[in-house]
Amino acid sequence: MTQKTVLNPKLMHDHHRVLILRHLHFHGPASRADLARTLGLAPSVITRIVRELTAEGCLVETECPRSSLGRRPTLLAFNPDYRTVIGAHIQPGKLECALLNMGGRILARWEAAVDSQPDPKQVFDLLLKAVVALQRDNTLGLGIAISGLIDIRTGETIFSPVLQWERVNFREIIGQACDLPVHVENDANALAVAELLHGAGRHYRDFLCVMVSDGLGGGIVLGGRLHRGVFGGAGELGHTAIDPREDAPLCRCGERGCLEEFCSKRALNREAQRLGLADWRALGEAARAGHKEAERVFRRFGYFLGLGLKNAVNLLNPEAVIIGGDLMEFADLFLEVAKEVICRHSFPRGRTAPEILLWQVGKEGFLVGAGGLVVEEFLTSPIKA
Repeated sequence: MTQKTVLNPKLMHDHHRVLILRHLHFHGPASRADLARTLGLAPSVITRIVRELTAEGCLVETECPRSSLGRRPTLLAFNPDYRTVIGAHIQPGKLECALLNMGGRILARWEAAVDSQPDPKQVFDLLLKAVVALQRDNTLGLGIAISGLIDIRTGETIFSPVLQWERVNFREIIGQACDLPVHVENDANALAVAELLHGAGRHYRDFLCVMVSDGLGGGIVLGGRLHRGVFGGAGELGHTAIDPREDAPLCRCGERGCLEEFCSKRALNREAQRLGLADWRALGEAARAGHKEAERVFRRFGYFLGLGLKNAVNLLNPEAVIIGGDLMEFADLFLEVAKEVICRHSFPRGRTAPEILLWQVGKEGFLVGAGGLVVEEFLTSPIKA
């Protein structure tokens, strides 16, 4: 049973602060009158909280460009340099970290090589070094993006087939060591947060962000918030079944017929090997050069991706599907096929299909999204819906 939040003046005050900050972050500068009208708050409440936030440096004042005669209204804007955050992306062979402002701009970087399936202790030690090198007095927290199934209640990596980790928990020990709040999230969800805060997702309240890379991951945003499910397992698009045969390809999760066995670098590498090519990138270059069989492989890839996304679209009814990841380097070879399958088979026919968009944040989106986990927490009301 969900425990009810007991409202009190301080809680309402903090809630109103977040409403103002979140509106200015997502919608840009606005006047005090616009805030009162849009948020349904009394002008006196707006005045009091804006004075407080401006004194703290969280908001800045700017003038509206002159468009007519008369006095130009003073606009309020969210100050992206109010605080800093640290984002980390743990991946096979590399640990990437960055210091960012709250607008997602990278201020400093820190990188280190790790094993392709690194020992957690190695990564922990390097991560602490990165935090020491990057942390400033105004740093709000640390966000960590990891490929795998994350229990958001505990911060534990339950299982990462890419890193070959099970039951690894960084949140508590890293948090104690660096004295910062720590957020650990699946990397596809981190990418969705980056698109929500700073990319194509800013314009949508309901969208699916799909990462096509070593595996196939999905981040779901509903009502302008990341949807994680009960413990963080929502969005595992790559492990939905697409092939029911008993001898379907065996996925590294232990099941057969998973979508990512048809739509991932791993799937393309198998096809490249069959055709005597080095890897997925060589396969893509061959397809662009007119290699008919390589072209067919990518069309098939797009067909299966479209089928998987069609299922997700019919289930979630999103406004948009944002697709990113390493394999978007060859999007010209498969994306149109995927779009066609989604539009042709989404239910019900005749209704507007979701917009299919390329990621805007790019490869830095994992770092930006990891840091964005801290920003999203900062912009979250203490009053739970």
